[in-house]
Amino acid sequence: MKPSNVWRLLKILLIICRYNGVKVDKISEELEISTRQVYRDIKCLEYAGIPIYSDRNGYSVTSNFFMSKISLNLPEVVTLLLFVNSVQVQKGTPYFQFLNTACEKIINALPMDLKKVILANKINGLVDFGLETKINYKEIESIFGSIYSAQLERKSVRIKYFSMEKKEVIERIVEPYTLKFRFGVWYLIGYCHLRKEIRTFRIDRIREIKVLDDEFSIPDDFSLDNFLEGSWGIKKGKRAKVKLRFSSKIAEFISEITWHPSQKLKSNKDRSLYAYYEVMGLDEIKRWILSFGADVEVIEPQELKVDLSKEIKNMNSMYEVH
Repeated sequence: MKPSNVWRLLKILLIICRYNGVKVDKISEELEISTRQVYRDIKCLEYAGIPIYSDRNGYSVTSNFFMSKISLNLPEVVTLLLFVNSVQVQKGTPYFQFLNTACEKIINALPMDLKKVILANKINGLVDFGLETKINYKEIESIFGSIYSAQLERKSVRIKYFSMEKKEVIERIVEPYTLKFRFGVWYLIGYCHLRKEIRTFRIDRIREIKVLDDEFSIPDDFSLDNFLEGSWGIKKGKRAKVKLRFSSKIAEFISEITWHPSQKLKSNKDRSLYAYYEVMGLDEIKRWILSFGADVEVIEPQELKVDLSKEIKNMNSMYEVH
């Protein structure tokens, strides 16, 4: 049986255990599947020996069906469920399925008095962990799932990847080391056999994927933090020292936040602010600098000043008003 089918059956069982009296329509709505599929899955569960019965309240399990309890207090449970609920915006990713299943297990394993409190109070909206995606991963759910499975099983993958720089699809064999969520987008980081080095791939740019039988091991000296060290976001490039001068208008705002681990600040008598950064690549910090408009000036490096000057001239010609 496919893992997705096993997950669906488990999810239905957990929903029935949670409410102990639930209509097929509600199960269908929660899982986004047809009512016909729900009826088929319930039959499968019954054939497997799960003591499910139906009455006017819907489907339930018999009282002697045992699910072990766990020891958690109310703040612990709410915090866990808040985090799991925040993954609702991650539909199409493997984590959406697994975390929601974990959520059901947590609720079902709670003592009855605590379970009633949780179910009676809507906790959605109390906290936002900012996990919204900028990509509709539902459209590439099977690709994401294959990557995650290959990562767990330490299997290489053959992918057809769209290169934004070359504007073409290139076939590569990649060893999937880790996944990184950054700026609302999921990235695959792993060893690329084509380039003979560790590279970063946007998952939504993978057009096709095949999990291979070839096994791999992650080098002991590989560290995601070390790999991304110095990058402003996710991209890697040539090391550069950047010196910026922020106007007095936004100097206080800039000083309130550590924008990069290498950040060093120096206040000036006119209340402006010097900011120093050491980054690996200038593309991402350039876009960040542009967001502050005329309230920031690049002092160095010269390469960044020239690049920004060209960008601003192009923008000026685009918005020139006669």
